[in-house]
Amino acid sequence: MNLDFRKFAINFADGSVEPQELTDDTIMIGRLDTCAVRLDHPAVSRIHASINFSDSNFTLANLSTSNILTVNGRLLGPKKSDVLADGDIIQIGPFTINVERVKDALLLVVNRAAADKVPEAGLTKERPALDAAVGGVLDVFWEKRSRDKEDWGTRLRPTEKPIPGKAMFNWKPTGDLRRPWRTGLFVWAFILVGGIAAFAYFRYPQVYAPEALASPHASKIDGSPIAARSNGNSCTTCHNAREPLENACIKCHTAEQFHASNTKAHQEAGITCTVCHQEHKGSDHSLMTSAIQSCAACHDNGNTKTFNGKSVRTAHGGSYGYPVVDGVWKWKGVYREVAEMIPEINSPATGDKDEQAKLSRHFHSVHVARLIAPSGVAADKFGLVSCSSCHKSFTPIDRTTPRQTCAACHTTREGETNRDQRFALGQTNCISCHVQHAYSGKRWSEFLSEESLKRRNDAVAAQIKRLEEK
Repeated sequence: MNLDFRKFAINFADGSVEPQELTDDTIMIGRLDTCAVRLDHPAVSRIHASINFSDSNFTLANLSTSNILTVNGRLLGPKKSDVLADGDIIQIGPFTINVERVKDALLLVVNRAAADKVPEAGLTKERPALDAAVGGVLDVFWEKRSRDKEDWGTRLRPTEKPIPGKAMFNWKPTGDLRRPWRTGLFVWAFILVGGIAAFAYFRYPQVYAPEALASPHASKIDGSPIAARSNGNSCTTCHNAREPLENACIKCHTAEQFHASNTKAHQEAGITCTVCHQEHKGSDHSLMTSAIQSCAACHDNGNTKTFNGKSVRTAHGGSYGYPVVDGVWKWKGVYREVAEMIPEINSPATGDKDEQAKLSRHFHSVHVARLIAPSGVAADKFGLVSCSSCHKSFTPIDRTTPRQTCAACHTTREGETNRDQRFALGQTNCISCHVQHAYSGKRWSEFLSEESLKRRNDAVAAQIKRLEEK
């Protein structure tokens, strides 16, 4: 068959119709005599479908709203179209049309099913035999029933556009076709998890019912200088499933007179807020007291725990005090973050002749004319610490008395009610020298003169503002 100048070639396999060749760009398929492919059967509409040639493609369009048309077993809905490919099979009523592409021509071979039965979307049962008297009424019923099933959205529709080719199409099963989870799995999982939870409740009751929060967190405190908002005994303020607990501490404790910054050494060791400030110890528990006491408890030779690979030891060999040995300062001076909060350190001329002079200036700027002298310690006429408070002589300079004077301020002794009661009797207050939260306006505020306290608070507020602007 020469198809060089033809668009369509139509051939009936049983020979009932003479083969024909057409040069038209569009042909019709249906029951009418005017259709190029005439299919004489009640299941075929008068004009059932069309095939159009355009841009080197043959496109099949379903023009029937009452009868079924499938391509490769896939339902083609009313007013829908699809591109034909070599090897496709079109089903209309009892007729199958095999499609063969030859260059720019399309060969259609029409076959009639032997049983002469019309499938309904390839999924429904064969119609029951009809009595001639009522056949017309039931035909209408079955026809409407089949049309309802053709609506899009049923669960067995293909989920993707079909791939052109011989009897090939995509189809994915929906959830109703997958094997569901057994109900017993969920029941046993619930029993297992419930059993573990019940065991843990009786074995570790403190996990489910911890002690009360400390008073500062349990109370409704508004306008706090060290907290941005009040906790008010709320669990979710601190415990959030999306963030670690420490994030809540840092977000809340950033206020006018406090910023939750920490020393570089503790940051590198992985020390977080809750390591020192432990909660759920009772309403009368002091978070600041536990932090001070944790210094000596952690920095002990008996502590075998390591922090990021580093071990700890007893600080200063168990002693503390005036950091001068044989006339030489044995310390690193005031940290930069701490110095920024003490304007007195930077107010004198900074042209120190050597490192020892700088350390001497740091030490004396922190103490002299800045702190209120405690009872039993000599003071100047304003009641402040002076050179004579620690040194009994200056030629030669007395370096013995200062070591004894340190304990008057940096420990709590029995009967001295004006001293800091946050640490135990005889215990050294480590954080008075080793500042953990440099940007805090409350550090040793009870011992600062009124003028020094104001200068410190102004410096703290300015630094916190700079940190928030970064």
